[in-house]
Parts: sequence; structure tokens; C-alpha cells
Amino acid sequence: MNDYFAARRALIDEALRNIAQRAAAPKILAEPLKRALTSPGKRVRGVLMMAVGESAGCKPEKLADAAAAMEMIHASSLILDDLPAMDDALLRRGQPTLHREFGEDLAILAAVALLNHSYGLVAKNYAALNPRQWTMQQVIKRVVDAVGWDGTIAGEAIDLHSEGSHLDFDTLEIIHSRKTGALFVAAAAVGGMLANMSPAALGRIEIFAKNLGLAFQITDDILDVIGTPEHLGKDVGKDADRLTFVKLAGVEGAKKLSDELAETSLAAIANLGPNAAPLRDLAILVRDRTR
Repeated sequence: MNDYFAARRALIDEALRNIAQRAAAPKILAEPLKRALTSPGKRVRGVLMMAVGESAGCKPEKLADAAAAMEMIHASSLILDDLPAMDDALLRRGQPTLHREFGEDLAILAAVALLNHSYGLVAKNYAALNPRQWTMQQVIKRVVDAVGWDGTIAGEAIDLHSEGSHLDFDTLEIIHSRKTGALFVAAAAVGGMLANMSPAALGRIEIFAKNLGLAFQITDDILDVIGTPEHLGKDVGKDADRLTFVKLAGVEGAKKLSDELAETSLAAIANLGPNAAPLRDLAILVRDRTR
């Protein structure tokens, strides 16, 4: 799985480097954009998209633009999440956060630029593949809904104002199914749609991705407590005053919940055949990650 993941991540990194080189941005914006596009990341959402597409018979390189778009959306959300008005973070991916190096104004503009251009990349990928079962409107809507006012933006808003709130699983599920899970599900769904996956199979993929995204977030909560900035490449302890799964269930309870979600995600794709093996391996990799 590590070789598989590394090969797909390399495809995505190459696509992001090409986008950075082609970006016709003014010089003052070009540097923060380049850093946002090419800073090292796990590329989990892009790899997830490729793995779903491959399970439906599509070659991974044919999904490189859309996978890069998912990573651009994710990078955009991280830039905004790190701002002084939100988490006021010092580190991201082992480097100073974008606003600390280039200023809040350019960081915000870079985030908006990444988000806007991501839609065009998904449309470009759709036009190249032209899947018969899905319209471009359906595919783009899937992305827009994931990052809109009932998607990542909603999750972030509730999370930012959760300090002092009553701890309960339902509130956490609302936050993280939007803040983290929505983009996981959208990446998986768009990968399936671009690969012309059937609606029935796509439904199973979305269940898989929803549970995988929540397992990923729970592991993030755990690492925020037990990890170090040197190992993770980002600030830790920043969620001390917010609702987290660790606060609700403790570290061991959160680990058990992550395991259960991984098992649920695996059950959802049990009937998708051998081509879905990378998806099964990805679920285990997400559950067991240490950074």
C-alpha cells in the first residue's frame, strides 16, 4: 500500500507543480500560491479519488487534474483554518503558516484563488473523460455542496464557536461530517462519477468515504493530544478548548471508535471486488496513521 500511495501521490504532486508553474498570477501572489500548491502533504483526498476511479476501471493519471483540485480545496481550507481569526496557527506541514510568512491579506487571496480554480480543474477533467452516466452539473454540484454553507464552511463555523458547549457525539458528528467528512465524500464521489461508476456502487463508495473521513478526524483528535509539532509538522494542543472525540471518550475510547468506523467503511465496499483492494488498504492506513 505504501508503494501504491507513493505512486499516486507523485502523480498529484506533479499535477500541482504544473499548476503552480502555469499560474498567471502577479508576482506578489505567485509565491504564496506556489507554496500553498507545492508544500508537502499526505494527499489523502486526491489518492482516495484515484483509488475510487481505479476501482471502476479508470487509470489514475486520467484523474490527476480532479485529484489536484481536491488537494487545492483542502489546502485552501487549511490556510483559512490557520488564520489569526480562527486557529492562529504557527506551523503547517512543517513550515510557517502562510499568513505568518506572506501576511493575512495574501494568505486569504491565495486561499480564495485555490478554491475558485479547483472548480475549473474538475470541469476540465470531466470534459476529458465525458462519463455517460453523470452530467457536468452533477459533478460540479457535488464539489460545491461539499465546501459550501452546509459543508466545510458549516463545520468550521460550528467548531469555532463550540468552546464551552455541551459535549455530545451528535454535535461532534455534525462538525466533523462537514468540516472533514464532506470533502472526503466529495473526493470519493467525484472520482466514481468521473470513472462512470453506477449509482448503486457510488452509494456504497459514499458510505465508505463518510466513515473513513470521520475515522481520519478522530485520529487527528488523538494526535493533537499525543503528538508533537516536530513529528506532525503542525501545532498540537490547539483543540484544547473545543469539542473533540478525545474529550468525549478519552484516547483509548477514541481509538476504539476509529477502529469501528474503519470496519464500517470496509463493510460498505465488501462487494466491490478485487479492484477495490487499494480502498480497503487505504482505510487501514488512515486508521493506523501516526501523523
